[in-house]
Amino acid sequence: MNETLQQALEYAERGWRVIPIKPNEKRPPIQSWQTVATTDPETIRKWWTTEYRNHGIGIVTGEESGVFVLDIDVTDNKDGYHELERIETLFGELPNGPRALTGSGGMHLFFRNPAGLTIKNDAGKKLGTGIDVRGEGGQVVAAPTVHPNGNTYQWIDDSEQLEPPDAPNWLLELLTETAEPATPTTNTTTGQQIDETYSAAANYNRRTNWFDLLTADGWTFTGQDSNGEQYWTRPNKDPRDGVSATVGHEGRDALTVFTTSVEWLPAGTYSRFGYYACRHHNGDRSDAARYIREQDYKPVEQFLNELPTTEPNNEPANTNGEIINRAELAHLVNWAQFWNSDHTDEDWLAYPLIPRSRAISLFAPAKAGKSTVVLAVAAAIAAGKPVLGLKPVEPANVLYLDYEMTQADLYERLTELGYGPTDNLERLHYALLPSLPPLDTIEGARAILALVDETQAELVVVDTFGRAVEGDEDKADTVRAFYRHTGLTLKAKGVAVLRTDHSGKAIEKGARGSSAKNDDVDLVWRLQRTDTTTGKGVTLTRTHSRISWVPETVKITRTETDNGTDYKIENAVPLYPDGTAFDMQALKALGVTADDTQRTAHEKVRAAGNEMPVRKIRNALKMMKAKQREIDPLEQIHKRTSATPTRDASIEQPRDVADDGTSVASDAPLGNKATQDFAPVSQTLASARRRKRPPKGTRVTHQFATDNEQPTTDPLDLFGN
Repeated sequence: MNETLQQALEYAERGWRVIPIKPNEKRPPIQSWQTVATTDPETIRKWWTTEYRNHGIGIVTGEESGVFVLDIDVTDNKDGYHELERIETLFGELPNGPRALTGSGGMHLFFRNPAGLTIKNDAGKKLGTGIDVRGEGGQVVAAPTVHPNGNTYQWIDDSEQLEPPDAPNWLLELLTETAEPATPTTNTTTGQQIDETYSAAANYNRRTNWFDLLTADGWTFTGQDSNGEQYWTRPNKDPRDGVSATVGHEGRDALTVFTTSVEWLPAGTYSRFGYYACRHHNGDRSDAARYIREQDYKPVEQFLNELPTTEPNNEPANTNGEIINRAELAHLVNWAQFWNSDHTDEDWLAYPLIPRSRAISLFAPAKAGKSTVVLAVAAAIAAGKPVLGLKPVEPANVLYLDYEMTQADLYERLTELGYGPTDNLERLHYALLPSLPPLDTIEGARAILALVDETQAELVVVDTFGRAVEGDEDKADTVRAFYRHTGLTLKAKGVAVLRTDHSGKAIEKGARGSSAKNDDVDLVWRLQRTDTTTGKGVTLTRTHSRISWVPETVKITRTETDNGTDYKIENAVPLYPDGTAFDMQALKALGVTADDTQRTAHEKVRAAGNEMPVRKIRNALKMMKAKQREIDPLEQIHKRTSATPTRDASIEQPRDVADDGTSVASDAPLGNKATQDFAPVSQTLASARRRKRPPKGTRVTHQFATDNEQPTTDPLDLFGN
């Protein structure tokens, strides 16, 4: 008797229905195999001694065989072992039983099929990607079948001799969330009494929904992504401060909680019954099941009204116990409040690279210096030093996740940038080669949130993206999972995220991997080595942006000094429309400062009895803010000496040019990059009235060779009067 036939007969002896499996495949050769599968010894002998003698063995799962199987999959970038570890951590270890090693390196875990319940087949939706379920109408390939890759299926440690164990209640709960409640209470095969918890759970899960349960307890619904996953914020927390839990992760009808601030609900994954048990029975599922069975004869409304309650420390925001109005949950705009509020236009954490509370991607070829530039910026933010040669910023906490460098590398980089023991880097929270869960998983997001809360970080740097995730960076799903779990949560908390990445073979095509890397960020920088006017350096080019006020290019010069390497911005001045410099001076004359919002500036213009288009106010404020950030040595000297700058013959004078190319004398103010001095707006208007004009009908433009300013608006019409 050959080994395959002998093994098939042993399986049949245990009551497991078997079926032949085609050589080099994983499917039966018989179309109606679900009904043809058998435990009859004669049929089995005939199959494996005649037409199916070279075939493998399949075990058909479900009620007739009395078993169902968890299939731990490791193909197609799945990591079923990781998912298995995750659910065992959350719920408890699975009992020992028959376990088989698959040909691909995965594993089959056998369990006794519960009487009265139908375990359906599932492909990763119930328990997570990488854990499939083979139940009614399913089958698994069994030893000694040869996998198409040449490996043999085999039992682990002779575990085939063990009896399949009863599945724990929490597993049955997850697998039967929408199933009808069971009626029998005794296993007809063993006569063993069954704990009815899971049947009560199935009943409760069937007649409730997440929206009503959560809103009644004070949770706030904050949104839903394209995959149907819902985001919720816990009671007594502002939704703008972040997400506390999700419903529908990977298609599962379960609540995944990653906050630790709800004392009666530990972090973990829950069915609706599991949530109910924590909320009303201190987590005692058996007590919850008993209560549900006792109340089953009552109308649903009466049942819900009589629920006992575990009083949480976090009282629901709606103290009247009423379900929150669903219109409020949509966060509809209050227009009166909207127009009367100040709205931030430009808001930088580190000009001109890192906008506050935004998601940024920076990619470059290998060894182009991206990590050094990012470290220079991050360290300056944390230490409150000048960022790339601009004015010092207010110190802010930075969480830097470095997946590539060692301590020796970091020491070399920091000393190269001029940092030493006397510099205060306490706000730079630097994680070297961190052993964090992948950031494209809920566990990773939970770890990052905990670190952000601990460090009060306003910026998180991920260097580099490909090493921080478990999924394939070529897959759009990996990028979306990172955004769904980590990126979106940090953005909701107002934390900026800068992730670095390698470019592909052609740098013009963007970062290596999926094009989805551009979809979930507000700004994408491409970094390339280049020569600047003063030496070697790099150029940052904006390739994608949702933000209008970011420069298109930033040139950074690298120079050697006595204290180390200095990185300074050579130019990052955005292009402004013609006349912006005049508009800026007009606003200054009316008392507008760089700290004013657009709305405040508009009010000051109107209060002076003037009018200026909103777009001009916006651009003038941008220029004002940009000039405020620049370090101007000559301006510092002027302030110290109170001296009035004199006309410099070496500075090209502005002049008016008519359409025919002839020059027209001009009293326009002088200026250069180092010092831009403008007369008060009243003086500018007066001088404009005195100057010689070209013939009527000739268009005049004002040329400022040093300021790139070509205002087409006559200063007489500065306010549209």
